[in-house]
Amino acid sequence: MNVAVVERFEEPSRRCDPRLFLADDDVVRVWDLSRERGAASPSWGEVTRAAATWITAGGAVGPRWRAVRACWGMRGWHRKRAFVLAAGWMQQLAAGEVDEVACFSSRHFPLVDALAEVTGAPCRQMLDHGTQYLGEFAFELLAVVPYACWLQQQGRLEFTVSTADTSCLYPFSPNHIERGTARTYVPITEYPIGERGKDQFDVRGFPEVLDTARWGPPPYGDLYRDGRFAWAKPPVVVCNKTSDERYLGAGPPVNHIDVETLLTLVGRLRDRYTVIYDRPQPADIVNDHSEIRDLGDIDAVADVYPDVITIQTLHAEHADLTFNELQLRVFASCERFVSVLGGSSYLASLFGGTNVVYAQQGWEVSCGAYDGWFERFSGARVVATATPDALLAAVEREFLA
Repeated sequence: MNVAVVERFEEPSRRCDPRLFLADDDVVRVWDLSRERGAASPSWGEVTRAAATWITAGGAVGPRWRAVRACWGMRGWHRKRAFVLAAGWMQQLAAGEVDEVACFSSRHFPLVDALAEVTGAPCRQMLDHGTQYLGEFAFELLAVVPYACWLQQQGRLEFTVSTADTSCLYPFSPNHIERGTARTYVPITEYPIGERGKDQFDVRGFPEVLDTARWGPPPYGDLYRDGRFAWAKPPVVVCNKTSDERYLGAGPPVNHIDVETLLTLVGRLRDRYTVIYDRPQPADIVNDHSEIRDLGDIDAVADVYPDVITIQTLHAEHADLTFNELQLRVFASCERFVSVLGGSSYLASLFGGTNVVYAQQGWEVSCGAYDGWFERFSGARVVATATPDALLAAVEREFLA
């Protein structure tokens, strides 16, 4: 079978790996709409010459017209580039050189459907068979893992691909592949809950209502609750982060629990609970584009409250577990969490119980996600706070009253 794989983006997360979803004997050619950053768009002279090619490409007029409309319906620099390149592709299709068209996802991508129409076969989509995501941890927990879990529930999951230390996030996957690459910002537009935005098909925000039609949060609590972690007093996990939060623009980062508030919080909890302080350091996780700063919080907690257990201490004691698997198993033993906007607020919301979230500014705040749909992850009670005083008051009310 001669298969043309149509690519839109340079990001590895959003490109096809034919080995994962095409047959071994398929002959693959790549039709690439992506461009290197800073490369110029096609000139109007190239557009004019492409128009002549469209007219003489051959084949039925209807599919050609629909493909032309799809090209000009694209956004940003994709528009002219698609019109110029797809003219030659249509010639190859009309000549019978291609039997099928494939892509990462045809969502918001009518051009591939118009091209596939010429072959008489529907477009083959990589996302119909599995997931591939090398982006931010929070987005992975929001969109990618639940979609993979849904595919597994439908009997359709064949593979999952992510960064290092993620096999534990996909325990249901028949074939999980870890790539040795750093995480970066990657839109989730191709996934069922993603929404179309401008230019790069990226909407900078979250939906006010979560579409769960093809979304199944993983039952991490059931999968990882095994009695390995147990303490004399009930545990409470206090999560924090110290990343630079460049996505918020100019100004200092705001979504972290400062050391003074942290010590007050831990001091109030430790008499009744076993407090586990979880603030990943750069060596613990696969880092992304956000720089992790050292605020001295881990040392401060250890100095003032030596009975508090840090996640690093636990990792040293349970070296047979990866860092993410350690977090999953510890979280599965707990019903009370304090977290901050970002990955920890997603992870803590996947285990039921109560999650008090500290969130001053960000997409989740602007769209009301914590109050609107975070409970859909596991039925957890999610309580959002925006100031240190509100955080302390919520912890007092939820865990100490």
